Parts: sequence; C-alpha cells; structure tokens
Amino acid sequence: MKKIFFIVLVVFYSCSKNKVDSIDVVESRMGNSAITNIFASGDVSKQSAEQAKKTIFGKWDFDNSNSSNRSYSAKSYECSFNYIEFTDSSYIMSLNIYSGESSPESGSIFGNYELLEEGELVTEVRLYFSVSGSDVHLATLTNIIVTETTTDFSATFDIDFVLELGDVDIICSDLGGSYSVEKEDAMDETIGSDSDSNHYKIVRNWRLSSYSDSDGRDLSEVLRSYCEIYDYSTDTETISLDPDCIIPSSFHANLSTFGTYVTMRLDEIGSPIKIDVGTWSWINTEQTQFIVDDDWVANINSLSETSWEFDSEDEGLSQSWSFSAVE
Repeated sequence: MKKIFFIVLVVFYSCSKNKVDSIDVVESRMGNSAITNIFASGDVSKQSAEQAKKTIFGKWDFDNSNSSNRSYSAKSYECSFNYIEFTDSSYIMSLNIYSGESSPESGSIFGNYELLEEGELVTEVRLYFSVSGSDVHLATLTNIIVTETTTDFSATFDIDFVLELGDVDIICSDLGGSYSVEKEDAMDETIGSDSDSNHYKIVRNWRLSSYSDSDGRDLSEVLRSYCEIYDYSTDTETISLDPDCIIPSSFHANLSTFGTYVTMRLDEIGSPIKIDVGTWSWINTEQTQFIVDDDWVANINSLSETSWEFDSEDEGLSQSWSFSAVE
C-alpha cells in the first residue's frame, strides 16, 4: 500500500510541477507593476516562449564577462560586446569597436527577436535585422541559463552569427562563442509602475508624427537635415544636400525600463539608416520631466499608451515633439 501511495505521490508531484511551469507565477517583488517581471530566471530550454521571454528580459552587461571568443582579423577591427538588451519584442546589441584609438568606438544593432519552440519548449532565440524592409536572420542564441544569486542575476549562453556583421555595416569579424554575463539593475521606477504610471506608458516603441521649433522647421525639414552639408568657406553660410545620402522617411524611438533609449532614422521601406543608443532617466517623482544622456531635458505635455507629446529647449531653440506608439 505504501508503494502504491509513493507512485501516486510521484505522479501528482510531476503533474503539479508541469502545471506550475506552464502558468505565470506572481512575483511579489514587482509590486503592482505592469512592467514585465525583471526577476525571472531558469533554463530557457525548459521553458515555454512566454516564460523564456521574461527570463531573457533585461540588459546583459559584458564588461566583466568570461568569453571563449574575442574577435580579430586582418580584414576587420577587433570587437567585443558591450551589452545585449532584450525588451518585450526587440533587442539592442551594443558593440565596442577597437580601431587603434585609445578608446573604442561603439556600434549598435537593433531589431526584432523570435523564440522558437519544439514540444512547447524553447530551442533557440533568433535575432533579426531589417535589410531592404525585411527581417533577416542575424544570429542565434542557445543554451541560455539565467541564475539568481543573493545579490544579482547572471546568464550563460552561446551565440552563433548566421549573417556577417559587415552585412549590417559593422566592421567586425565573427563574435560567435560562449559567454557569461551579468544583468544590470532596472530603473527604480520599474517596481510598482502600474498601467496608469507615466513610466509604464513611456516604455515602448514610438514614431515621430510631428515636430515644430522656434526656427519654423517642421518634421520634413528635420528629416531632410540629416543629409544637409554646411559650407562655411565663404562669408555666407550655404547648405546643400549630400547626393549620396538617403533622406530618412521616418524617425523612431524606443525607451526601455533599463534606462536605455534607441533612436532610428528609417528609409521608406523601413530599414535603418542610422541607429543611436544612449541613456535616459526621470528627473522628478511626478514623471513629467526626463533627461537624455545626462544633458538634454524635456517636459511632457501629454502621455498615453498610444501618444506622447513633449517640449524641449536646446541652446535657445524651442522644440515641440509628438510621437505615436508603434506595435
């Protein structure tokens, strides 16, 4: 009788464990936050895509990482990872590019990612980059394990590049290999940010829908200015267009709860022309003022999950910005 009871107990425990793994576990440390759980951990290969998305969510720092590979070749610069960050639907890859200077230059890749499953368990995470308006498979992450200690979170994973970085205008040789990284802390506002908070509303993808400033410029002129060349060789300033430059069709911004922003100028088919990455933070507790790169300050006029309007002052130039959310 005891033997039968033991078998029943094992079966019940096994079924219960599978059930727990298949549902969302409430994380008390998040408070009433509507932001994705920043405290998830585990072996991604034993999780569903829904669970794994929470596990990889975050900014993973390579500064003190242990790696089986450091990239260098005669045809490309020596490069290393700075960080990889996963948001709910996108990733940001920041690289250090060493070209003989005392300090490295930075290169950034931004795109969508996909979690592939077999038998409702994740087998790999695919990173994509937009080329000619289509998502192209750039790299694959496997063997992802996120571990929580008493002080922080760390992760180990393998990355394999399917596409050469030169194809996305990053002059580096292959950075594929095995890595061990640490997770950076999220912004303090992450905890307890319910769906009514400005922090929750602002953390998403945005497209610039209108712009105006005290010089009388509008959105089309700002996009056009990306290709303008200023000539000061004479007493009169002259402005011309670079014939080899593509005038951006749109301007996008992505803000994360780990204090990262990405801005992108896109061509008419949606491929990035220019990607810039930096940091942002709130200035006041009311979350109506924010600062970019510890330098540029803006004041929010209105903010919802679908629209965002703010004003700024830049060296005497008054600016008004309106963004629409991008799914």
